[in-house]
Amino acid sequence: MTAKTPPSQTPKPAGWGPVSRHVAANVLRFRTDRGLSTTRLSATLKELGHSIPATGITRIEKGERRVDSDDLVALALALNVSPVALLLPPTEDSQSPVELTDKVTLPADAAWKWADGEAPHAPSERDRYGQILRFRLDSRPEWDRDPIRKAYNKVLSETSEKNVLAGQSGEWSMEGGQLVLRSDDGREIQRFGPQKDS
Repeated sequence: MTAKTPPSQTPKPAGWGPVSRHVAANVLRFRTDRGLSTTRLSATLKELGHSIPATGITRIEKGERRVDSDDLVALALALNVSPVALLLPPTEDSQSPVELTDKVTLPADAAWKWADGEAPHAPSERDRYGQILRFRLDSRPEWDRDPIRKAYNKVLSETSEKNVLAGQSGEWSMEGGQLVLRSDDGREIQRFGPQKDS
């Protein structure tokens, strides 16, 4: 008779990264929060057209079965959450570290902004070409891009005009949630984004 390895010490398959662990923990958390058995969750998934047997759900929660993109979407639908809520861990505060890969860890607020399509995972403080606006534009479907595209084009055209008139180049930076263009000598040229309440 051979000794059985406890589930917590079961070796993970190659490629088992931090997001896979977040998904496993979140499926268990949301399922139990909703008072669903694995059998009931499995039945709901089947009704949605994506079958995962109850044993498969148990294996997901124990970290023994990976979740592919189709599984992720079906589980999010069945648990009535966004896919992002399964991908990122719950954190105590906005600055708690969130591991995304073995080499990328972000504060929780930055991880959520990236996952929600609000900001790149590593925006530079000096953003010459409107990197944040470009990220937002590329992160939205075609039918929802027009307002972002208008803002992006406005930034680019007004910046070009001002730079030509001023005879200078400029640098972009994020300051207090606003995109700010400053001249090479540090003077503010233009500011974009939500206005601060006075």
